[in-house]
Amino acid sequence: MPTTGEPALDFLVEDIKTYNSKTGKIVQNCKTTCQFYVNVMKDYIDELYAHWSDLSCPCNNGLEKWKKTWCTYGQCSNLNQHDYIQTALNISEGASVLNVLKAKGIVPISSSYYKLEQIQTALQSSLGSSFSIECVIHPAVIWPPMSILSGINICVSKDGKSTIPCPSSMETTSKCTDVVWFYPFTLNLLRPCYDTGFADIIKMPTEEYSAV
Repeated sequence: MPTTGEPALDFLVEDIKTYNSKTGKIVQNCKTTCQFYVNVMKDYIDELYAHWSDLSCPCNNGLEKWKKTWCTYGQCSNLNQHDYIQTALNISEGASVLNVLKAKGIVPISSSYYKLEQIQTALQSSLGSSFSIECVIHPAVIWPPMSILSGINICVSKDGKSTIPCPSSMETTSKCTDVVWFYPFTLNLLRPCYDTGFADIIKMPTEEYSAV
C-alpha cells in the first residue's frame, strides 16, 4: 500500500454504516469473525486512494480503515464486500457535496465563515432531508463559540441506490454553532509520519478559493 499520494479535493469517505430502520440505531458487529480481501477491490482501488484515504500515519494507507468498516458495518448489510465498498464510493460521487455547496457560493476558505443555515439550505436543495451535518468546536475561539464543518452524513436506502430521510438519531450535531468555518485542506495541516518510519507526508491540494 502506498504511503504517499494526493487525495481528491473533495469530502473524503469516512465510513458507511447500516442503521436499523425501526430503532434508528447503528447495526454493527453482526459476526464474530471477518474475512477481508484486497483483491476484490482492484477495479476501484485508485478511487479508494483518492476518495477514501486515511490521513493518519502511515499516510494514505486506507487498508485498515476499509477493513474496519467492512468488518464492523458491512457484514451487517445485504451486500458483499466488493459491492459494499463500491456503494460508499458511489454515494459520495452521486451526492457531489462539494459541488452542491460551491454552486451556492459556499467554498472552503480559511479567512471567513458561513451561517449554519446557509449550509443546510444549500444541501437541502439537492439532498432534501437525506443528510445531517457534523461539526467540531473550534479550539481557538472561546466566545462566542465557533464550530468547524467536519462532515456530511448522507442517508440512503438498503441497496444504496437512492437517498432517504435520515432518522432522528442522525440530526445535525449540537456541536454545530450558528456560524461555521469551512476550512480548506492545506499541506501544513498534516503532520509528518516520522514516528512510524515514514518521512513523507501525504500531498494535499492547497487552498484555491479566494474570499467571496
